[in-house]
Amino acid sequence: MAAEQERLKMEIELEKLRTSSDGSANPKHEKPSCYELTKNIPNFDPKNGDIALFLSSFERQAKRAQIDTKDWVSGLLMLMPSDIVQLIARESEVNFDNYNYIKSVLLKIFKLCSEEFRKKFLHHQKNSEKSWREFTFEISNYFQEWIEGLKIDSFEKLKNLIITDQIKRRVPFETKDHFLDEWTRLVSPSELADKLDELVRSDCKYETERKQQFNPIKKHTESNQRTVRHKPFTGAWNARNMGYPSRNGESK
Repeated sequence: MAAEQERLKMEIELEKLRTSSDGSANPKHEKPSCYELTKNIPNFDPKNGDIALFLSSFERQAKRAQIDTKDWVSGLLMLMPSDIVQLIARESEVNFDNYNYIKSVLLKIFKLCSEEFRKKFLHHQKNSEKSWREFTFEISNYFQEWIEGLKIDSFEKLKNLIITDQIKRRVPFETKDHFLDEWTRLVSPSELADKLDELVRSDCKYETERKQQFNPIKKHTESNQRTVRHKPFTGAWNARNMGYPSRNGESK
């Protein structure tokens, strides 16, 4: 009996050795945990935080930790306040594990679109408490979100976007009102130029027609010229009789 127990004990020890030598049970080869990732990232503060920068930082940390992208949403929601989690929970289960979709939902919640990222990229100021490297990361992220929102995926499109943006900077505010529905989506300089020229021609034509139709002085003058016809005066003034001479020379 003692020998049998000793044999079983040896087999158990051998099984432990096999298990420890198996790569699947080696802690170094365990699948990275999204829970462990959240320990190194502070929770998002919706009042003082920037959701775009937070998401960008989260993505970098997740990639560095080699977290599977299908687990990103679970890790992200651990860092979100409860009210935001409730809004995300309303989304369809089909898209619930789609990080890019959930990211777009979050940006909409915080009302961030490509135009807002453009403004942030152009006007973002460096915080005295942050380093220049951090500032570079922030404006780089704003720029990336700006062009991704407009689906700029080539040098030619990027060139057109920059030229178009320069044109837009020189357009009067009252002119922009005519293109409110499409202003932020206009990324072609030639298309924008054609629309602006067409608007100028239309305004000039309207102004000309308006002046012709509603010029009371000109209309009154033309009316008098049509109705009043005076015969030319050929007589001389008679100062003594204060009258005009008749045709036979006598004063009237």
